[in-house]
Amino acid sequence: MIGVGFFCAIGVAMIVPIAMSRNNPIVGTQIMTGVVENVSLMPLNPKSAVGRGLYYRYGIRLHDSNALVFVDGEVETPHIVGSDVPIERQHHKYGADSFRLIRA
Repeated sequence: MIGVGFFCAIGVAMIVPIAMSRNNPIVGTQIMTGVVENVSLMPLNPKSAVGRGLYYRYGIRLHDSNALVFVDGEVETPHIVGSDVPIERQHHKYGADSFRLIRA
């Protein structure tokens, strides 16, 4: 009986992130610019790169609000610290915002 409950809990835990992403769709986008303040090679543990590979995590200071946001970018298209980069703000249905780099 405990084993069945354990396997059901694992199944629910795997489905919840998928269901949450479907229930919070993107409802608006905005193009903006920011300046790169820092860059980190990710993941910090190379063993966890299996499947996704290496990527950069940029700390970008937005020009309009002076807020610092973190955006992941591809290793093939690096940006140097101090450079202006275009990003897209994605506003989700339930108030969350996410950001992505725009290829220039």
